Amino acid sequence: MSTIRYCKLRDTDVIISPKRLHRPTQFHTPTDHYDIDECPFEVGNEDATPNEIYSIKDKNGDWITRVVPNLYNALDIHEENSSKREGFFTSKSAFGAHEVIIETPSHDKTADRYTLENWEAYLKTINHRVEDLSQDSRLKYIQVFKNHGSRAGATLRHPHSQIIATGFVPSEVKNELQRAKDYYEIHNRTLLQDIINEELRIGERVIYENNSFVAFAPFASLYPFEVIIAPKEQIGTMSELTQVKIHELAQILKNVHKKLYATLGDFHYNMIFKNPLTAVESYTFYIQIIPRIYMIAGFELASEMRINPVSPEVAAKKLKEVL
Repeated sequence: MSTIRYCKLRDTDVIISPKRLHRPTQFHTPTDHYDIDECPFEVGNEDATPNEIYSIKDKNGDWITRVVPNLYNALDIHEENSSKREGFFTSKSAFGAHEVIIETPSHDKTADRYTLENWEAYLKTINHRVEDLSQDSRLKYIQVFKNHGSRAGATLRHPHSQIIATGFVPSEVKNELQRAKDYYEIHNRTLLQDIINEELRIGERVIYENNSFVAFAPFASLYPFEVIIAPKEQIGTMSELTQVKIHELAQILKNVHKKLYATLGDFHYNMIFKNPLTAVESYTFYIQIIPRIYMIAGFELASEMRINPVSPEVAAKKLKEVL
């Protein structure tokens, strides 16, 4: 039986419709084919990328993670930050930053095989770049995201994430921050903290937890096997994470990816870091993992609603069953 659930965090309705799984295509992950002769992110091909911005190296001086400007950048830090009218319409210059985090030297290493050290280096690299970019007062919004697989928008197989920083705050982000502020002003607690406390109380959708973080399938999951990872206690941004909390966040990322890969195979997905530029008391940072195993079609595009054929309770149960 289908139900319509309301997502308090994202202010949208979601149709949970298990019957949709009986359609002929069900879940299908296409085989990726990347039309390149040589990967520019491979060890030994460092000259194939723009000049390195940042890296973490091991005791032998070999890089563990690297950050470089995106060769096919959507935005340019050297552009003037300006806007103009074009008759009835308005436009902005393509000012901003666009960087690539090369997550590992290993070309075919999927995230389920990352070590704890891999995840810690990845998180430290994100923190360093976000903190560095935030020093530029012209930048108002920084988005870190990972695309894995062609269905999720990746054009290279080598594990990598991206950072895009803009001179303005996108409207949907503004709306999310405003909803969080409105909730906080009434309850004196963040919306996500109340959601987390309720998920921990119920327990049915909790996938994994440690001392500091919890991973759960949200009550109104927009996507099948969607996972949210969030702190149990209020943390506004990743920049507030101590070394201990970075270790525990790495631990939960490692565990959740192992569970997802064991359940879904080498699936296509996006991982999005919901991390404001500066900490505000009304907002809790979180990480959203979106498996791209079910195609969005006309109704979803027209209505901005999602149809999810896997209830979060079923998804959480399957993921928890993975040792």
